[in-house]
Amino acid sequence: MGDYKDNNIGYINLTKKTVTVKPITQEMRKKYLGGVGLNAKLLLDSKALESDPLSPENVLIFGVGVGTGTGLLASNRCTITGKSPLTDIYGDTNVGGDFPVKQRSVGFDHLVFEGKSDKPVYILIEDDNKVSILDASDLWGLDTFKTTDILTERHGKKAEVACIGTAGENLIKFACVIMSKCHAGAKTGMGCVMGSKNLKAIVVAPSKTNIPVYDRELLSEMKKYWLKKSKKSVICKSASIDGTLFLVEQYDKSKCNPILNSQTLSDDRIKNLYSENFKFVHQTGRHPCFACPVGCSKLFEIKDGKFAGEKGEKIDYGTVAGLGSIIGVFDYASILHLKNVTDELGIDTIETGGTIGLIQELYERGVVTKEQADGIDIKFGNVDAIETMLRKIAVRDGIGNILADGSFRASQKLNGKDYLFAVRKVSTGLLSKGRKSLSLGYITSTRGGDHLKSFPFTTIFVNYFSALVAGKIFGFKKPEDLTGYDKKGRTVWWHENYKTVVDALGICLFAMQGLPSTGCGFYDDFKKVMKSLCGVDMTEEDVFYASERTYQIQNAFNVANGITIDDYKWPQRKEENGINKDVLEDSKIERDLPGMLPEYFHFRGLTDKGYPTKTRLKELGLEEVIERLKISDNKDEKVESIPNLLKMAKLTMTLTPPEKFKNFIISSLLVKLLDLKNNREEKMFKMKKMKEKKVP
Repeated sequence: MGDYKDNNIGYINLTKKTVTVKPITQEMRKKYLGGVGLNAKLLLDSKALESDPLSPENVLIFGVGVGTGTGLLASNRCTITGKSPLTDIYGDTNVGGDFPVKQRSVGFDHLVFEGKSDKPVYILIEDDNKVSILDASDLWGLDTFKTTDILTERHGKKAEVACIGTAGENLIKFACVIMSKCHAGAKTGMGCVMGSKNLKAIVVAPSKTNIPVYDRELLSEMKKYWLKKSKKSVICKSASIDGTLFLVEQYDKSKCNPILNSQTLSDDRIKNLYSENFKFVHQTGRHPCFACPVGCSKLFEIKDGKFAGEKGEKIDYGTVAGLGSIIGVFDYASILHLKNVTDELGIDTIETGGTIGLIQELYERGVVTKEQADGIDIKFGNVDAIETMLRKIAVRDGIGNILADGSFRASQKLNGKDYLFAVRKVSTGLLSKGRKSLSLGYITSTRGGDHLKSFPFTTIFVNYFSALVAGKIFGFKKPEDLTGYDKKGRTVWWHENYKTVVDALGICLFAMQGLPSTGCGFYDDFKKVMKSLCGVDMTEEDVFYASERTYQIQNAFNVANGITIDDYKWPQRKEENGINKDVLEDSKIERDLPGMLPEYFHFRGLTDKGYPTKTRLKELGLEEVIERLKISDNKDEKVESIPNLLKMAKLTMTLTPPEKFKNFIISSLLVKLLDLKNNREEKMFKMKKMKEKKVP
């Protein structure tokens, strides 16, 4: 504790070629924690608010969590923040792997890139905040794979690389930042911002792991506690076996998968994308991120078809939906190949799927002709045509130049507004009234339509564990309450703030969401973690307030950039030939019922139009936001204090002794059953394939 020294913020001005180092203070930690929280504050303090996303005045911020690299459960995350060229509002993306750990080891928790270089450059950061701005002319024009290979050869195999591909260089609005070849900082076009600054790559090359920790004994206690609980978690066990691919089958059963640009809710071919068809055919191993007991990142090799022999890493549900069902591709070999292509080019798979799916439907309905599509037969399921279109997008060639700006702008230019399914210019597909809290989270997300800003894990699936947690936290009396319209506003409010804390700590939510059902991973743990990491004394409420501050800054940023109540709406299909009535019915969600958006605004302390209020901002000590954005008094605002609201949504769940015993028995049994089920599925799958081969 005596020799503890926190990491720094590095301001790298690419125009002036200067580096300024500033310390992270205890006050900053208490108000914003780290990662996404401090990123939001740094963005607000910049000139990005009033500027074009692709101007030198925008900033690009790499902020790792305060726990990243410490060995805490799945502590490997980084948030990249800036004003989004895709949405024109607040933008960020969260990414894991080894790069964030190495970034902390060189002494910087936050890197703020300002200005624009007059020529392509990359950044090399070594021990003790040593920063070099180096010429990248030889790298410009290369894909992410080649760029990474060259830079790791140049600076040592222990170095980690974050870079952009041709998509970022050509300012594709949904270009992403690729770390270590397979980890994509994909959302909101941060790779496009990076390209606009002529910044090709960032290389972090520490000689040793050097992560600041205030109280190693307390940290060790929390590490062991969370790890022990994760091993007893059914959710963590399931995630370890299938990653997020289990969602394909789950959503198929409840008819929620986006299929053929959301024209239908079901298709027999979706069964080809169940997780068994990946893990028992193409999966060759696991490559867990740093300190992750779940290991959802799988190694793969394509075993059949014309892409046989191609290898790669990391596949998730968003990619299977974006490069699979939504564009009519129903085999893993093709999806894995297209996934490698998007990583190589540096493009977000979800926005890619929404954009390609849009032009496919327009093409098949005759709205877009083959001539307009540059002679490409861009029908659903045509993998060769899809790959050709991807590569045209990455270099803005022909029709690719229109699609390169994302589905929203493409729909305007191609007369396709009726076939666009997006929230705040971000592709989403249609949302489902069967998952009301998840759907509400899409329209409240500060970075545009997205499932991960809230990810309300207590109400997505109705089962014993979700009912247990939701009952304790929100007062739901029975499992059916999880699917109704009541209390969904407070549910999304709570989960958004929970996700913010997890991101600020630098922990992967996919691993973390398995802990609450075991009785831990709540705010009583978070205050201990903050004490162990940086010596800050915080109450549970202090941690929650830090997350609320982060949201309020993001929302205020958006309101200042034109977001209104009209932007809080879900996409809808029009009734026409070929569209099943079930699709129309399932996507009609009652937004304005008391338990939905009105309750959300109430818990957020916003006006009934979603605007910030002085009362809530003052409660959070955000007077600088009031002054910066010139927020005026609203005599009609009725804002309830956070302490009162927290009587209706608790920060910690306490299990009684009988509940603990019941939880232990059910969890232990199900963890074992999951292993047995997986082994049985593998045997049955292989027997089925053998029989298919014998059939002439």
